[in-house]
Amino acid sequence: MEKVCKTTDVAKAAMKGFIVKEKQILVANIDGQFFAVEALCPHMNGYLPSGKIENGEAICPVHRARYDVKTGKLVKNVDMLVKMATGHSAKDLKVYTVKVEGGDVFIDI
Repeated sequence: MEKVCKTTDVAKAAMKGFIVKEKQILVANIDGQFFAVEALCPHMNGYLPSGKIENGEAICPVHRARYDVKTGKLVKNVDMLVKMATGHSAKDLKVYTVKVEGGDVFIDI
């Protein structure tokens, strides 16, 4: 397990990006529970922590794909025109196991 941040670094109902072992990681705080997923949107590498979080879903700032930060599942894909223009659609995010201990957030990476 690798330390990512302190629990105080990510406010409730918020998300923040970190680099752990050269990987971009998004940590989200949903009602005091912490979750970690890859921080780059699989569609076109939009930096998810620069987007918004609504109802536990990270919204990509580039083409608006939505991801459940608890499961990494793609909730809403990019629009059909975007799929046609870019030649591909979004897919689920990689999820990391999170452990909170003594005010620190760790992930299994």
